[in-house]
Amino acid sequence: MVTGAADSRQTNEVGMTPQEFAQLEDYAEAIVRKLQLPPCPGILADIGRELGKEHPDMQRIALEASRDVSSSATLLKTVNSAWYGLTHKARSVQQAIAYLGLERTSLLLAGLLLRNVFPSSQRQAMARFWQVSTQLAVTLSFIARVLERPDRDELHTFGLFRDAGSAVLINKYDDYDPMAHSPQTEFGPSLTELEQARFGTDHAVIGAVLARDWALPGDMVDAILWHHADFVLDMVERPIEVRAVEMIAIGVLGDRVLERHRGIAGEDGSATAFGAALRTLGLEARDYATIEAEALSALCALEGGAQPTLRLTSLTLH
Repeated sequence: MVTGAADSRQTNEVGMTPQEFAQLEDYAEAIVRKLQLPPCPGILADIGRELGKEHPDMQRIALEASRDVSSSATLLKTVNSAWYGLTHKARSVQQAIAYLGLERTSLLLAGLLLRNVFPSSQRQAMARFWQVSTQLAVTLSFIARVLERPDRDELHTFGLFRDAGSAVLINKYDDYDPMAHSPQTEFGPSLTELEQARFGTDHAVIGAVLARDWALPGDMVDAILWHHADFVLDMVERPIEVRAVEMIAIGVLGDRVLERHRGIAGEDGSATAFGAALRTLGLEARDYATIEAEALSALCALEGGAQPTLRLTSLTLH
């Protein structure tokens, strides 16, 4: 079961017995299972098994990864990019995995394989989804780099998977398009509320089940599940670990950057979530303003513009 699925994310306020809570979780996951989620790719399952061993066989994993020509080529290209700054380029998948380690390789491959598991589609909704999820992944990884966090690869994968439940719904329903949803107002329904009314679940729950099935880290699964429950940022006693809360907070900052990049106004509730995200990360507003400027430059570079320069050398952290 996915802990805290769907409406049970607010059970602390309505008060449910443990039995009722478990029944609601079972019901929510049963609905998700009917959507026929993409199964975990074999290479990720193999890596997961190796990670569970006392002495993982990195050579065997490299051999398995090499059999997927597309993924192995993209893995090498990514590791050899300027982002990683290797003095000597990796010439084989085995060298790339040796540099990254199995855990980081698993995270990177999960992101690379996500696109492959959905049918090829010319639908505009799917094209927009891939564009936005790629932009979000790059932005979150960039912010993590600026904040000197050690988990920038994990945040990149979180950016790709955070809204992956929407990709499932786009492929399942021809008339579903999350980007066509009008920004939430104070009195209007949110996207997740509309999804719950129509499907009995929402893209956050779907994405969390998918991430768990793909053996992604538990904190990431929780962050995906709770990423629309912004109130968790200000809770004194949080139902999820601090690392998951920080992922959600960095995601809020990433959303703000993408809003600016696309030239759209934020939702009515985004200002409250933005302030909570800054507090969670110990950032001042002026620090974020500099981060935003650099992140926008990074997005321009991603789309063929000038390369950004990383000028953030002294952030005021608390």
